[in-house]
Parts: sequence; C-alpha cells; structure tokens
Amino acid sequence: MDSPSLESLRQEIDAIDGELHGLIRRRSDLVDQIAASKKPGSIALRPGREAQVMRQRLEKHTGRFPAAAVFRMWREMMCAFTLMQTPELKIAICRPHDQPGYWDLARDHFGCQIPLVPHDTPAQVLAAVRANPATIGVVPAPIEADTAAWWPLLGGQDATLPNVIARLPFLAMPNARARGISAFVLARLDPEESGDDRALIAVESTTGLSRNRIAGAMTKAGLPAFTSVLDQVVGGVHHYLVEVPGMIADGDGRLRELEAGLGLESGRVVSIGAYAVPATPRT
Repeated sequence: MDSPSLESLRQEIDAIDGELHGLIRRRSDLVDQIAASKKPGSIALRPGREAQVMRQRLEKHTGRFPAAAVFRMWREMMCAFTLMQTPELKIAICRPHDQPGYWDLARDHFGCQIPLVPHDTPAQVLAAVRANPATIGVVPAPIEADTAAWWPLLGGQDATLPNVIARLPFLAMPNARARGISAFVLARLDPEESGDDRALIAVESTTGLSRNRIAGAMTKAGLPAFTSVLDQVVGGVHHYLVEVPGMIADGDGRLRELEAGLGLESGRVVSIGAYAVPATPRT
C-alpha cells in the first residue's frame, strides 16, 4: 500500500484541529453552566482540583510531545476559563528588577490572558491582595536568608489577610530566568486539598524555640512531623514557619494543643495556608 501523501496527512491534522477546537468550545459551555450555579463575586479558582487535573494529564501523557507543553496548554485553558468566570481577576507579582524570573513563574502558571501587575516587594503584593478579593498574589518562597520575611504578616486575624494556596512552579519549565527559584501564591481563599499537600503553620513566640522543642510539641499534639522549619525575628518577636504533610485548617484543635505544648502564654499558632506538592517531571 502506498504511503499517505503529505496532503492527506495535512487534511487529517486539519480534521483533528477542528475536533480539538470543538471540544474546547464544548468545555467552555460546561464552564458557563458551572459559573451560573456559583455565588456571584467569588473567585472561580480551585487550586486543589487544578493540581489534580494537571497530575492526571502528566501521568497519562506519553509520546515525544513535551510534557511541559501539555502543562502550558492545560494551564492556559484552565486560566482562560477562570477569567471568563471572574473577569476582574488580576495577578499581583513581586518582581524585583534584578529577579525577572518571578514574572515567568506567574506567566507559566496563570497564562497570557489574566492581567499581571508587577510590584517591587512582597509587602506591596500583600497590600494589593488585601485591597481587592479578586487579586491573587505571587511572592518569593521563604528562605533562611530573608531580611524582611512576608509570611509573619499572615498570622493576624484580619479578614482581609490571604492564605497560601499554591506553590510555583507546579512543573519546572525549560525557562532560564525561572530556574532555581520558587514562589507562593496568596489569595483570599481557603486552601483546597489535592491529595498530596503541604500545610504551613506559623508560630509566634516572645522567646526562642528549638526545633527539637517544636518537634516534641507537635508529636504531643498529634500533628505530623514537620518537613521544614524557618525562623525570623521581627521586632524582638520570634516567628517560625513550620511545614507539615497534609492540610491543617486554622480551626484544627491540634493547633491549640501545640500552643499549650510550646507554653505560648503570649504567643500563638495559626495555619497560614497550604499548597499542592509540585509535580515531578517523568524522565
């Protein structure tokens, strides 16, 4: 049998393109139906479900087509649908002039449709998120060398304070400017379970706490062992960022038990969010 001609192959590709476009329009119609059932004014963002969808697509992907391209295609599609449901949505990004990679992290995750607004500091991003519930923030992930940590600011009780809801990159992309850096996503939403998550607990104390003491108090409170602990001293107050597997809601009684176990008479323990564990590229 003769090999297919180039023209017939191109016609088949055209037919597939038409099918793909039709499926996207069909998906858009379903999103419209879902949006109609939601409460007006809420952000149409489901970080846990999005993580589940992306893990499924990456797990099932085979062949020579790059997995990173599959990721970007689905991210662009999901974020376009999110914008359809929340037209006022914006992304406030901490993008210092000497660190342009954070812009790439945000663009790779949130796509080219949602407006991106640059800021010089995490404090400016936090202020933008607090001022508008339809604004999502992207800030550098905390590190030991931080001189002005943003995460202790999330430990307050003001209703406008956001939670951490995601970590970037969810899938590392072949982008030189964004290699080796990580960011947290802030939003005035509750974190959503994805099936493989990390919770973030902020501990505030007037005195220093050793990691062994924190570990012992967590065990006594019935909390999982921490995967990391960062500490900062702000205005003479000690702050600890404790990361643990799973999801920990701020109303979880174990947090009160952790407070008691640490002897925090004038300090406090609060959950400041959680994120889906990023995907590992298949080799």
